[in-house]
Amino acid sequence: MRRAPFLRCFVLLLLTLFWALSALAERERVRLPETVPMPEMRPAEAPRPLRLLEIPQSEIEAAAKLCRSVLDRNKLVAEPAQAALWNNGCGAVGQVRISAIKLASGRTVALRPSALIRCETAEILADWVREDLAPATEPYGGLARIDVAASYHCRPRNNIRGALLSEHGRANAIDIRAIVLKDGRRFGVDLPETPILLLGELRRSSCARFTTVLGPGSDGFHEDHFHLD
Repeated sequence: MRRAPFLRCFVLLLLTLFWALSALAERERVRLPETVPMPEMRPAEAPRPLRLLEIPQSEIEAAAKLCRSVLDRNKLVAEPAQAALWNNGCGAVGQVRISAIKLASGRTVALRPSALIRCETAEILADWVREDLAPATEPYGGLARIDVAASYHCRPRNNIRGALLSEHGRANAIDIRAIVLKDGRRFGVDLPETPILLLGELRRSSCARFTTVLGPGSDGFHEDHFHLD
């Protein structure tokens, strides 16, 4: 009777040893080779040479007529820009270079540097500044200037190679780095002294007018400016 526990332990030891040897044999059987050959690399496709596309004269004239009607509304200090379309999708027909926006009071709000955008986008920007942005800054001293981070720029979204074409590449977008008040103070999405209520109003009013509004929390690429398109 005293040998029973010893026999049970001996049997368990044998079973454990058998299981361990079986597992080791199985692992050796399916072991991968130490080096895995890399797949054959194909040479990169040569980029297409950039070239200007031919624009129908009727399209140029229609865009110019629209731009004249926008400029005649006396909301912008701007000059018409030459139409240009490229074979990679960049460019626009009917665009202006804006140096300032005229407020209803007759005072102007400068854009620094000037912004190159399509006329339709320019008018929406002017209405937003005149009717929303300027009134929202009055309690803080009034708006004097808009610091522009980017406007027309032929590039992919977020400057990521291989991404879709950015709306900047179609002259449909403008990035605002900061707004400058009459007393010289600068407010922006990355400036801690900017009133939260003002930022909230700018986001609300811009979302009501533009198709896309990006800023802090959007995607990590717009933590220091507002993108409007």
